[in-house]
Amino acid sequence: MTGPALIRDADTPWEPYPAFEGSFSIKKTLSREKQGSALAMGVCELQPGQSTVWWSFIEGDENPDVAMEFGQAYEAYYVLEGGFTFHWVDAEDHAESGEAGPGDSFYFAPGWRYRVENSGGTVARFLWCMAPAAD
Repeated sequence: MTGPALIRDADTPWEPYPAFEGSFSIKKTLSREKQGSALAMGVCELQPGQSTVWWSFIEGDENPDVAMEFGQAYEAYYVLEGGFTFHWVDAEDHAESGEAGPGDSFYFAPGWRYRVENSGGTVARFLWCMAPAAD
């Protein structure tokens, strides 16, 4: 078990999302790898018109659109700036979407796949938290 950690913004560089060169940028502030945490946290930045890959919290998801499958994980987003469209699909392929702006939150539980796109005309950022942490 690790103790408290103060993570400075200046010590956390923006980097391309792991394994998806050039897609979007993240700051991974809290992770299993860096702090030994079961909770992961960071900031994601998308340029206008840019979107994330499809992530899945469906155990054993074999959908060809899914870039990463996290199994039984939980994730929450808090929009810091800009506008986003959240797209989500359940295991039976029922699709929905929702718009979010600064101050709005979005939550994903096991059993869903989703992606997020910047639906505004400016750079957009959200804070994300995921448990258990995936490194």
